[in-house]
Amino acid sequence: MLRPRAASPEPTTREEGQRLGDLNLRFLLVVVVLIGAVVRFLPLAGSRYPLNDGGLFAHMASDLAGNGFVLPAFTTYNGEAIPFAYPPLGIYLTAAISAISGDDPVAVLRWLPALLSTASVVGVFLVAAEILRSRWRGFVAAAAFAVMPHSYLWLIGGGGVTRALGLLLALLALHQGVRMMRTNQFRNVAATGILGGLTLLSHPQAAVFLAASLLVLVGFHVYRGPVRIITQNLVLAGAGAVVAATPWLISVIATHGVAPLISAGSTSLDPAIGLSQLLGLRFADGSVLDLMTALGVLGIVVRIARSQWMIPLWLMVTMLIDPRAGTTYAAVPLALSVVPILSEIVQRTAGGPDGTVSLETDPLPSVIRRHRAVAVILSLLLFVTLRTAARTAVDPTAPMYGLAVDHVAAMRWVATNADADGRFAIVTGRGWESDYLSEWFPTLADRTSAATVQGSEWRGLSTFLDRLAEYRQLQNCADKTAACLEEWSARWNESSTYAFLPKGALFGPRSLADCCSALRETLRLSDRYVLVYDGPGATIFAPVDAVTSGLPSAATRR
Repeated sequence: MLRPRAASPEPTTREEGQRLGDLNLRFLLVVVVLIGAVVRFLPLAGSRYPLNDGGLFAHMASDLAGNGFVLPAFTTYNGEAIPFAYPPLGIYLTAAISAISGDDPVAVLRWLPALLSTASVVGVFLVAAEILRSRWRGFVAAAAFAVMPHSYLWLIGGGGVTRALGLLLALLALHQGVRMMRTNQFRNVAATGILGGLTLLSHPQAAVFLAASLLVLVGFHVYRGPVRIITQNLVLAGAGAVVAATPWLISVIATHGVAPLISAGSTSLDPAIGLSQLLGLRFADGSVLDLMTALGVLGIVVRIARSQWMIPLWLMVTMLIDPRAGTTYAAVPLALSVVPILSEIVQRTAGGPDGTVSLETDPLPSVIRRHRAVAVILSLLLFVTLRTAARTAVDPTAPMYGLAVDHVAAMRWVATNADADGRFAIVTGRGWESDYLSEWFPTLADRTSAATVQGSEWRGLSTFLDRLAEYRQLQNCADKTAACLEEWSARWNESSTYAFLPKGALFGPRSLADCCSALRETLRLSDRYVLVYDGPGATIFAPVDAVTSGLPSAATRR
């Protein structure tokens, strides 16, 4: 008797739904990453050069390549003996891409930080999916993070090559760290240690953020198994991170001792400043309303009201331990805090007060298909957040502006015509963190900028504070007269220093057309300064006693 041939097993409806959900998730994650790329790469269209800072790292990348990719003892940036003690992974990456592509490091720093920052959206997805125990919750957190201005403002500039790389590696290490806590598998311990070491080799503040995040998660028992096992795994992972960073640490300490590392660290770790920023909601401020950050703050309030303390405490610790970069790292816990708020919105819109529909339990595509109102609300949220990103990109207070062609032309003129030992005072009226002209001048003009702050943090805390005070006094002269510049030069023994006054709007179309009109005109009338250049990008004055035969003494270039 012939038996009927057994039919091949068909996938169950649940399996089909799972497969469809996976495809939808991957597709939507790609869309979110592309949106994140748009808001990060769009500001680059305003300049042919890197945004904001990066002059120090471009110079260090050139020093590194010129030394055969062996760490030199010092960098020649700004004519000062600055220890080459900065975590070098981002600098190595820049120098390597430059050598392979044949592009100048300056060109590489224009796009590489934005690319690394875009990749961090995936990192947030991995971390959030692991902590919140749902890939769809992870997706929502990644979508929120992708469009939060604080998640990329300081990462897409040229100097973001180290900051963005550090955050990306810290997120990958944190993802492995959470898995390590829940699986106690050695592969996760090893991955956490290796990625943690690479984080330390990229940016010191990223390593601090990683360590603090792991400790907060451990404190709230995000682990399985005995405390002894998780403690042992954390120690092993930490030891692995130190081993991975040991070659660099040995090289720096053998050459310079620990002084540069302590000096640089002391300029950023100030809990008092972090507390003031936390109480002032510095992580949520801005001239443009950032809806996702506002939802994140509301999510923090909701979690506190529900006595869910882990993510609020994570944000607080992040802000307290790192006042300089805390607003950037705070975007990670804020993004996770958006999830319950969006879930509540969807629940109230589609499921009613009984909670039959929620992003916490239902895949987003199925919710959208069944409830068109949800699609309308999410589309509106997307529109508002993209509009916020566009307005942030033209905000004069945002650090997302780069050198103009005329500014570079003026610096090239200095490189060709000024004395090799000439010192220049660059006046912009800007804070040192976003004064890209002052940082790029030593690299592009190949001359010393008298008050540039970047790099001084590695020469000792007192040197850093002195340079910061000198810089601030100089920038106070932007809206004053020549008498202010003379007081500055007398105070800081800069009587032979040239004045470099840039022309045009420095920080986007909405900034002032001229930073230094009164200073420029009174220097023209002063008998202590001589106009030596009045051409594209800048007006340059030299002290009378500094004019030499090799430098024009009249404004022959107009």
